Amino acid sequence: MLNAYVAYGALVTRPQGVWDEQTLTGIEFASVLLIALGTLTLLVTLLAVWRQSLGRWWLTPPLGFLVVGAARWSYIAIGSPPGAGG
Repeated sequence: MLNAYVAYGALVTRPQGVWDEQTLTGIEFASVLLIALGTLTLLVTLLAVWRQSLGRWWLTPPLGFLVVGAARWSYIAIGSPPGAGG
């Protein structure tokens, strides 16, 4: 649930313009947090799959969160010019 909440925040938040550095930084932080949480969730899920407590399809949500976090981070990093607020 925490991954879904952070993903929602990273995807729904929109900057007011290229000059809105605070919002862009917040989106980047949420994206990096989503990547970190997705990695942690993936490791825990891998352990459960390895012990055969869960099926392999349980690896899909953590991988999805990793992809969403990386895609949003790269979109913000590439799409916004550096130092636009300066």
